[in-house]
Amino acid sequence: MADTDFRTWPAHGSNFEHSDRKWMTPAGRFNRGFTSADQSNGEHPAANQNMGMPAFSLADHLPEMIVDAIGEWAVHLRPQSWRLRRRALSRFAEAFADQFVALNPALSDEEYESLTEIGYTCLLEKLDDGQPISELDQAHCYKRSVHDEHRFAADMFIEMSAPAATIH
Repeated sequence: MADTDFRTWPAHGSNFEHSDRKWMTPAGRFNRGFTSADQSNGEHPAANQNMGMPAFSLADHLPEMIVDAIGEWAVHLRPQSWRLRRRALSRFAEAFADQFVALNPALSDEEYESLTEIGYTCLLEKLDDGQPISELDQAHCYKRSVHDEHRFAADMFIEMSAPAATIH
């Protein structure tokens, strides 16, 4: 993992051609293996403190080529700790937004920030295995998601993990 440069887009080792207009074709929920945990095994597992999976996937609305690049990043990050994933998610979000700025330099700061949130959440969706949150770094990742389900699960985990105050 040390040789992966998280500042590049698309993911390290990608062979995507950005000049190809095919990258503008929306991927859709069932294309190219981008599935949530409940779709991958046919069950409805308890996700993130049993609150359920997000009601929608941001990647449904992205071009297939971008969904594939997100999948590449997820493959590299899955074996890593949530501490490393947390840093990589932030770097990915900026690279994601930077790519769109390169295509449209007139984007405002607000649009750029929105794109970073979308990129962050899309990669987090791909890393979400449907299991309850199990560590603080993971909770902080989920807290930054645009999905209410992720943020709620993160808040619950953080609240349950906080040391109890003692009253004297």
